[in-house]
Amino acid sequence: MFFKKSQEEFFHKLEEKMQSALRSFSAENKQMKEQLEEMGERIDRLQSALHKQDMAVGDLLDEWSESKDREEDVKKLIREKETEEKRFLDLFESYQEQFWNLKRFADQKDDVWASQITLMEKNLKQYQNQCGISMIEECGIKVDYDLHEVIEVTETSQAEMDKVIADIFRCGYFYKGRVKKKAQVMAYHFTGV
Repeated sequence: MFFKKSQEEFFHKLEEKMQSALRSFSAENKQMKEQLEEMGERIDRLQSALHKQDMAVGDLLDEWSESKDREEDVKKLIREKETEEKRFLDLFESYQEQFWNLKRFADQKDDVWASQITLMEKNLKQYQNQCGISMIEECGIKVDYDLHEVIEVTETSQAEMDKVIADIFRCGYFYKGRVKKKAQVMAYHFTGV
């Protein structure tokens, strides 16, 4: 009972941390987009003003220098956001791997835990979707080498099962429409017997 309550508290805290991290990332991402749009609008106004007025060469060089500084600032902000995004994805991968392993263990050992984990997984799906994350975790489909890394094969005498995923060892995922991590799978291999 204590172990079950401890696990429930752990998963509750884990869910709160994930939700907090996702909200923080979403807010920072929105703020960054607004800053980039504002910077884009400022640069557009500067370019428009340069074309409309006949400025001295010195003024043009000064404006260019300021614009270059802002561009460097924007590039720096973009690099910082890319670093934050990488850290977020590393955190997500770590949690997802632990969650996946726990789910596989629970499926084999404890139906109550397995159903609780399934419920938690459904609750987390909406946050994954909001962040542009979708999982690669389906068995029974043909291997797609863009999505799957076959790390083990098992023989089959059924020709229709050739190159069909038999098991998933580690799930993969898409992030914003791109495969960030391929699923590691076992696939059937037709032996012709």
